[in-house]
Amino acid sequence: MLVLAMTIGVASAQPYVDTVTFVHVGDAHEALEAVRNGTLDIYYYTIPNNLLTDTDGLKVYTVPAGGLLGLLLNPAEGERFNPFQISDVRFAVNYLVDRDGIVDDLLAGYGSSIISPFGPIHPDYTRTLEQVASQGIRYDPNFGRSMIHEAMMDAGAVVEDGVWHVDGEPVVVKMQLRDDDPIRLEIGNRLSLELEAAGFDVQRSYGDLAKAYDVVYSADPAALEWHIYTEGWGGGFSKYDDTRLATFYAPWRTNMPGGGNPQFWTYEHAELDRITQIIFQGDYTDEDHRTQLVREAVMLGIDEAVRLFLVAPEDTYIVNERITGVINHVSGGITHSMTLTNVQGHTGDLRVGMRLLSQSSWNPVAGFGDVYSGDISGPTGLSSAVTHPLTLDSIPLAVQRQVETAGPDGTLPVPTDVVRWDPYKQRWAEVGENVTATTVITMNYTFSNWHHGLSADINDILYQQYIDREWSIVTGDDDRTRDSELVSGYNPELDTLVGIRPIGDDSMEAYTTFWHADPDTLAGSRIIWTSIPWEILYAAERMVLDGKAAFSDTDALAGEVPWLSLIDADDAVIIREYLVSFLEEGAVPTPISGMDDEYYMERYRAAISWIDEHNHAYVGDGPFMLLSHDAEKAVLQAFRDESYPYPQGVWSHFGESSFPEVVGVSTSILHVGEPYQFAVYTTGVDDIQYTLIQESGGLVHTGQTDASGADTIIVPAGVTASLDTCSLTLHVVATSDDVIIPDTYEVGVPVANCGISLVEELERLDATEQLEFLRTVASVMDAAQDAGHSTDDILQIIDSTELGEAAAGLLLLILDGSISGDDLLEYIRP
Repeated sequence: MLVLAMTIGVASAQPYVDTVTFVHVGDAHEALEAVRNGTLDIYYYTIPNNLLTDTDGLKVYTVPAGGLLGLLLNPAEGERFNPFQISDVRFAVNYLVDRDGIVDDLLAGYGSSIISPFGPIHPDYTRTLEQVASQGIRYDPNFGRSMIHEAMMDAGAVVEDGVWHVDGEPVVVKMQLRDDDPIRLEIGNRLSLELEAAGFDVQRSYGDLAKAYDVVYSADPAALEWHIYTEGWGGGFSKYDDTRLATFYAPWRTNMPGGGNPQFWTYEHAELDRITQIIFQGDYTDEDHRTQLVREAVMLGIDEAVRLFLVAPEDTYIVNERITGVINHVSGGITHSMTLTNVQGHTGDLRVGMRLLSQSSWNPVAGFGDVYSGDISGPTGLSSAVTHPLTLDSIPLAVQRQVETAGPDGTLPVPTDVVRWDPYKQRWAEVGENVTATTVITMNYTFSNWHHGLSADINDILYQQYIDREWSIVTGDDDRTRDSELVSGYNPELDTLVGIRPIGDDSMEAYTTFWHADPDTLAGSRIIWTSIPWEILYAAERMVLDGKAAFSDTDALAGEVPWLSLIDADDAVIIREYLVSFLEEGAVPTPISGMDDEYYMERYRAAISWIDEHNHAYVGDGPFMLLSHDAEKAVLQAFRDESYPYPQGVWSHFGESSFPEVVGVSTSILHVGEPYQFAVYTTGVDDIQYTLIQESGGLVHTGQTDASGADTIIVPAGVTASLDTCSLTLHVVATSDDVIIPDTYEVGVPVANCGISLVEELERLDATEQLEFLRTVASVMDAAQDAGHSTDDILQIIDSTELGEAAAGLLLLILDGSISGDDLLEYIRP
């Protein structure tokens, strides 16, 4: 899985355990038994729920925010014909995927089908529900194939022997399938069969995320080495999730095909860029304006159909029953770093199973592209702030902040000695006279020791700010300090940051043109912090400048050099060589010059000693330090340093968390023109929002009510008067004032008097569904005869419009699984 591009924050308390050993355990069955018998204490990957029939010896944790599964389609125009360069063909794929079937069959019901990047637990889900429903996307292979047929014919393709051909050549679709994930593998296999039925020559290629980086994310899409990739994204979101739409839909964020690399064919969409940049920057006037922008971006993203979303799984994690102190975070589950700093085991060594230990590079400039690396590296860092595990409110840690703002319309004067790094002049340049800002954030730092023993300080912050600007801004064709992913991955913080002003040794002001309606979001929006000592960054930068590595995987592939990783032993050797040369030369980095010479030499010596001792160059400042890392095992050791500011147990009050729950919903057949009544039963819920949606798409009605635990809701007759459908979907969203994520519940609502006879309804079904229904009816008829009813009486259903309409509703209930033949007997028996 890729990491969703947003800052969640890592936990920073002193841990109870002395060491954490991460062990590669790729098989879910093996992991389950290992946790049950105590060989492992925790497993850091979701366990399929069908394996959890026996939970003896286990604690089971479920987090609704379990990530996203979907498809990435290649829209590039290459030398060969690419069917997915046609937007209608891409959109038609929506109708070839049985989202509900994936939830039922592959996720055992633990998840939700989705069409946008907002799952039902996301705050923006209900804001965009009407727009998403209006698309009418559903599993309808016949309709999808007809869309493909029309689009391919318009493109000049012809069918020969059941396969599409263009210029005499078969139209090939190359599917990149994840064989290390059984769920995504099966999704890909099912779609492959549907695409073959649609007339494409499907070629399947298998691999893991490392292969996907090479074939999908880091290569030129126009080479057409792939057409569809089965994606997975790690769970996580923020209170105001302003990065999500840009991450998933917008070319400027580099996650779309081509990644903005000027050497590649790159997907472009100016309007999506414009809207998502406004959202990303928080440049909206109020929540209504934001909602409008979010809806526009969602509609454009769905219409473009470059990235399709299928399901949002609920992640289920297992812990050995002897382990206490686990924190189930709404954004990250038990794998959030809070757990490792609060958990207590029966020994001082905690053993954590990992599905994989890394699928990307450990470098803080353009690395850490997978959840596995983040799970291990997270506890090695001291965060500027963490998020509350239930509300996602910000809890400042290493950086306390105060905010003064004149936003959204006013301005504040900027002192003339405020500076920012000028990559053209290669110096910190003062902003000068008559400069204004919207907001000033004063950051008060709590510095502690890096793991190599020397204290972090303001120079570490300044060097990180230098890296961010120097390697993201292109000063000319001969500019060597640029990385294509950083350049193309537009960073609004660089544009909105007017400048900074250090105040003493442990404070800094940041002046920005940014404003946000939420004070908490505004306060945390432009915090300047770092995760690595400046001397390591300095050596890594020289390594990249000398062509021995690249910061990003894109530049590494293009330059045929390694993707820099501070935990790679070979890279660490080179980093050490540069540090030794700095020591011998008395080198001083320009962005942080002005200190005594011994200050720099001491830093170089500390870093060299660290590499000599640990054989890697990853130096953090968090509650754990990295001792070792390879493909099978990684070891963290508690950082028991007197300078560390946060004691054991600071997060213990978060140990037990509960979520709102919809226990059940009681519905009946809806009668057109009459009030419709249903009941909702909940626990831990303060508010209920309900929505009726037509099966073919389109919002019918939405409403809201306070929750009491057992609530009867009545939809007015005026709402039902104009219905012309035979079934609706009732969607219930239950929220709590104490937890940011809601619970959701979805159920079908049959409509009586819908004007469709039983015969017409049967004609809409395929042969298997017809047989299933008729067998059920036959068993009911047999039971009815036993109860004294004749077959002739029951067959009158076919000839009676009213009875036929009722039977059509009954048919829907049977096929939906809401009622069985045995249930019907209760109504037939005298």
